Amino acid sequence: MFILLYFSAKYFISKELILIKNSNILLKPKYDVVFQSLFSDKNKKETGYLISAILDKNVEVIKVNTEFSNIREFPEEKIGRLDLLAETSENELVHIELQLVDKKNTIDRLLYSMCENLSKQLNRGDDYKKIRKTITIALLDFELDELKDIDEMHSAWKWMCDEKVLTNIQELHIIQMTKAKYEYEKNKNNILAQWILFILDPNNKEVKSIMSDNNEIKETTKKLENISEDEDVRKRAEILERWELEEQWGKASLIEYGEKQGIKKGIEKGELQGRQDEKIKIAKNLISLGMKPTDISKATNLTLKEIESLVNNSQ
Repeated sequence: MFILLYFSAKYFISKELILIKNSNILLKPKYDVVFQSLFSDKNKKETGYLISAILDKNVEVIKVNTEFSNIREFPEEKIGRLDLLAETSENELVHIELQLVDKKNTIDRLLYSMCENLSKQLNRGDDYKKIRKTITIALLDFELDELKDIDEMHSAWKWMCDEKVLTNIQELHIIQMTKAKYEYEKNKNNILAQWILFILDPNNKEVKSIMSDNNEIKETTKKLENISEDEDVRKRAEILERWELEEQWGKASLIEYGEKQGIKKGIEKGELQGRQDEKIKIAKNLISLGMKPTDISKATNLTLKEIESLVNNSQ
């Protein structure tokens, strides 16, 4: 069974990667390198469309910061990290994070990030009144255990007690993107569900139908078409897609195998070897992109000696 699952996973991954290499296929905005290219300072209007759909109010974006995107090309660095920082005409700061895989510490990481986003606004001696309202948006490609009793895709959280709001200085919006299809099927006029389906896969037939009616998504799609023609972005998106697929399939295969064998140590050993194999695959991809061994070492946690060996073997 384990061997069958392994080869099934490899077939599925190969099939998916053939699609992403096809220049006629739009890149998926759920991959952060694509997301940051699409919702950037060059596309403030489109960024405002997305944030408006999430917050259910008209938002005008005046600045978008994705200058940290150069470190976000490494899969191991991507989870629970900032993807986008937008400033609005109402003097609000909007932080958006993309997380594809559940590492079972999402809430803790979000709370830490929220506190950090507040503290970074002040220098020593500054008046606390200078703190701007911060809105954190978490786009999750999985369902949170902490929210298993909530059916809705989108939940908003504030500092409050017994319906009395303590402060509006912070908001946390959690979007479990896996529930978007269900929300859309319940109400095809659900604008947020339309946007999330677009982020997950703009090549989906339903999304193409949505684009014909939603002018804002149609406009954003034109920007995505240009980004999808960028060979460098496509290569980086391919690395992320391969990493995500192998992470998901590898974990599922190991869990099922371990459950059947009843060997917990076997699962742990398999996961350890799987992570090492994945680091090597990622390193090989980054070598092919011409990245420096020191940067690859930071991204994968492989030693320089291991990376030099891979470089020599690839020549």
